[in-house]
Amino acid sequence: MVTSAFAQANSTTGLITNWTGVTGGQTLLGSADAISAVTIDNAWSYVTSNAAAQGNALSVLGGADVDMSVDQTAGAASRTGALSDLRISSYGAHTVQGASAAMNAVEVASYGARDVTLTQDSAGETEAIARLDAGAADMETVAQGATAAGNSLKLSGEGFARADIDQIQSGAVSAEATAAVGEAEWGVVSASQAAGNTVDLTNDWGYGETRGSQTNSGPVRATTNLDLGAYSNGVAVGTANAVGNSALTSAIGGDAFSGLSQTNTGAVGAAVNFNGGAGGGIGTALSASAMGNAQSAYICSQCPVALEGAFSQVNSGAVTSRVNANHSGFVGAITSTSSALGNVATFSTQTGG
Repeated sequence: MVTSAFAQANSTTGLITNWTGVTGGQTLLGSADAISAVTIDNAWSYVTSNAAAQGNALSVLGGADVDMSVDQTAGAASRTGALSDLRISSYGAHTVQGASAAMNAVEVASYGARDVTLTQDSAGETEAIARLDAGAADMETVAQGATAAGNSLKLSGEGFARADIDQIQSGAVSAEATAAVGEAEWGVVSASQAAGNTVDLTNDWGYGETRGSQTNSGPVRATTNLDLGAYSNGVAVGTANAVGNSALTSAIGGDAFSGLSQTNTGAVGAAVNFNGGAGGGIGTALSASAMGNAQSAYICSQCPVALEGAFSQVNSGAVTSRVNANHSGFVGAITSTSSALGNVATFSTQTGG
């Protein structure tokens, strides 16, 4: 069984074969909600439930040069939400669940030069929820994830790539993954991830550059809840990651520059809550991390290229992280980590390939 729900308030998609210039703007004042809700007794094969929602969405794909100058704006009364709600009363074989929401989203993937100037301003609410209610059911495997972002840019391909961005996020951003399972024979994996602003530039065989600013003042929260009776032959894994501002610049075979100004004043929190019952299988691994600002850049360690960074990070928001774990029965092992960091910057080289 496969169910999916997809919602976009404003959507532009282009497939290019020659040089293309993209200019314009998108404005959201209302809401976009995607809901996938399923209730079943028994499922003897795979059950997949996905929900994805985007407020302002722009996607450019192809094999040519792209020059882009775009503005995306979402007002304070706007909302973007994704809900995957799955209920199984007796038996489920293999369950895969996903929920993703983004208020402003741009993706550019092209084999050619990409020069992007982008302004994104999100003031509304962004929420993603993946919820499984199978507290009285026997399950073989369970995998679920929830991802939410106020402003998002993904830039990938080969050749020259430059992103000059201004991301402003003042709304509430939250991601929640919740699973209640009577018995998961071969284990459960559940993850939540929330970001106020995020930029991901991955480039091959060309210069890659990320510059501009990211400002988050809204609350950002990621929560993962696991309530398991037993997982006798597998593992239980729960993770939650929350970040106010996030940027990654990766270049293989070319020079790279990372120079974003990041400011976070919003509260950022990550939490994993775990309750285990009679049988604990191989073990339990729980991890929660929260960061005000995170900036990373990587280049190939075997290429004659250089990496340069000229950035600033300021965090004054409360950053909290916690893991709560309770187990009433046997478990092979329990590991848990919790980290809360104001500012994180990583610049390094890695093996190409």
